[in-house]
Amino acid sequence: MSTLRRPLARLDGILGRISMYLLATVSLVVIALVAIVLAAVGRLTYPPGAIALSLVVGVAATFAGTVLGGLLTRSAPHAPSSVITGLILALVLWPGYGQDLLVLAVAGLAAGVSKYVLAWRGRHVLNPAVAGLLVIGLTGFGASIWWVGSQALLPVVLVTGLLVLWRTRRLLYALSFVVPAVALTILGYTSSGLALGQAVTFAVGSSPILFLAAFMLSEPLTTPPRRWQRLLVGVLVAVVSVLPLYVHAPLVTPELALAVGNVVAFVFGMRHRVVLRLDGARRSGDLLDLTFTPSAPLRVRPGQYVEIDVPQAGMRDVRGRRRVLSVASDPAGGQVRLVTRVAATPGATPSPVKAALATLEPGSTLAVTSVGGDFLLPEREARLALVGAGIGVTPFLSQLDAVARGSLEALDVVLVHAVKDVADVLDVVTAAAPQIPGGGVSGSMPARAQLPAGVQLVLVVPPGVSRDAVPAGWRVVEGAALTPDVLAAAVPDLAEREVMVSGSPIAVAAVTDAARAAGVRRIRTDVFLGY
Repeated sequence: MSTLRRPLARLDGILGRISMYLLATVSLVVIALVAIVLAAVGRLTYPPGAIALSLVVGVAATFAGTVLGGLLTRSAPHAPSSVITGLILALVLWPGYGQDLLVLAVAGLAAGVSKYVLAWRGRHVLNPAVAGLLVIGLTGFGASIWWVGSQALLPVVLVTGLLVLWRTRRLLYALSFVVPAVALTILGYTSSGLALGQAVTFAVGSSPILFLAAFMLSEPLTTPPRRWQRLLVGVLVAVVSVLPLYVHAPLVTPELALAVGNVVAFVFGMRHRVVLRLDGARRSGDLLDLTFTPSAPLRVRPGQYVEIDVPQAGMRDVRGRRRVLSVASDPAGGQVRLVTRVAATPGATPSPVKAALATLEPGSTLAVTSVGGDFLLPEREARLALVGAGIGVTPFLSQLDAVARGSLEALDVVLVHAVKDVADVLDVVTAAAPQIPGGGVSGSMPARAQLPAGVQLVLVVPPGVSRDAVPAGWRVVEGAALTPDVLAAAVPDLAEREVMVSGSPIAVAAVTDAARAAGVRRIRTDVFLGY
């Protein structure tokens, strides 16, 4: 494994054990604690006690607003997001006493309620923190000062922000905002006569650009689903945010620029609430295979993922009750198939969310909170090798199910499914897929898995596994891991194919290195983080 990918894979392994909500919360708390220390030693001009009190008021007010909004709409509140929103507001609004705390409390209440009031068919229109800031700003009750954007806090904001962006795979999205925002800010100030060095210092160290990119722009529920859409929104927010440097625009603030981006992202994204009703579940080994009927057509493409809310888990899971899962069936088929590993390692105790999923009864419902992902089959004609390590095979199942149904076209594909146990082998095509005249693969393929002749299925199993236990239709290759030799046996012409790899950080890094060593030029990856 390359010297660079090894530490990054280890970082992924560590961050994968932490939910995005918990990581964001811890990061914001660290920033706040550093701010209190810096204020105590005179590096920041705000009273340390006021900062600490603002944190408490911000979180409490936002949670109260969330509960109120939930009561008004008869919805279950989501506590982790309330904590994040409250911390953000405390780091953006003036940390003081009396009137300052009242302004913060009103912003928090408005932010919490906005999750339910400023929603369309169950979908957020605005980032709650943005909504709270707009309420106090546009009414004249208060104003944001974005005090977190200071040179003293720059190191901790940069480090924690990078961790959040790496965990959420939103670095490119953040850069699409940061680069033009910094460049246009520098240009605006130098055009007004400010020295270049001072302009750079302000744009990077004394502005909210980095904090806004890491902790607000990247908020999942208001993020566009596709990469090109995110790049467009990032640039748009950057341009709007710097307008006051070029034209008379007193009402334009960072939060207003974010609101514009949120609205555009809402148009791009899933604009209605989709509820999944469980039709059936199968348990095979440590894998849970769930089939749902959506309450409305789910706007998801083969290879994309959904974030689901599992209220049945209650408040018992420290990672929150939401999980990101790749869709494992053709979205055009009318049903939604989700496959997940119940425990991170065999025999381990499942998390409360996974335990709740494993005990769902037919008719139980889950909500889809977001859809996203760019791990799609290329639109151009290409020879492909799809390498799925363990549960990482799920996006490929969606794509091949779509191929079987005729929703996608793929003429020359090799699917490599690596498992540690034959019990982990998943059906490639859902039962509802039609048979395709002239289709099928070599071997006695089950009738419900009819695929075009150009699709090959290769199963990598540990040495010594009985071939009798392997489902029909797979060509079997033995190997304890996806080493270069095993990959060469599975796909002899690997160097001539475009490779798509999905799985755990360690597995993806290992396969990527092996593929590059084999001479593969085009490799795309999809890393599965956490359980």
